[in-house]
Amino acid sequence: MPFVPVAKVTDIPPGSGLLVEMKERDIALFCLDGIVYATSDLCPHQGASLSTGTLKGEKIICPWHQWCFNVKDGSSPLNPRLKIKTYEVKQEGDQVFVMVPDSD
Repeated sequence: MPFVPVAKVTDIPPGSGLLVEMKERDIALFCLDGIVYATSDLCPHQGASLSTGTLKGEKIICPWHQWCFNVKDGSSPLNPRLKIKTYEVKQEGDQVFVMVPDSD
């Protein structure tokens, strides 16, 4: 499965996310300390767009009800059974590439 170019690092504002669509999926990109991470954009609570939330340290904070997820592995600090999907990212210079499997 190839990596697909989706954005430039400079497109992702510090502390916030960027929404991109890949293979009919909404993917949220976040940049933490110069490293880009990709997660599912939908909060499992009520479907809010996580890319419109904020990034505080390693925590993505949902804009609707402040549910939190780790940007690196998708885990919830409040509920260990709750997790959002994460995707593999590759950076070459300023270009960001994401690999999304054909099926999740």
